[in-house]
Amino acid sequence: MKKHKKLSIEELKAYPGFENFTEEAAEQAIKSLESLSILLYELFMKEKSENVKHLKQTEEHETEQQQRLAA
Repeated sequence: MKKHKKLSIEELKAYPGFENFTEEAAEQAIKSLESLSILLYELFMKEKSENVKHLKQTEEHETEQQQRLAA
């Protein structure tokens, strides 16, 4: 998996609403955003995996039905 660059304090402060954060508050915000990003990524990957599994099951079911009809 590709390693991603951590958001710097300067980069965070470039976003509206973060301009006046202290260094300590900015570091905490960066940690929180990183944790949220990881959580959302893991949820996305889980849902993606479940969708792929469901699609495969649907395809297998349709193939079985087609084979029965052809017989």
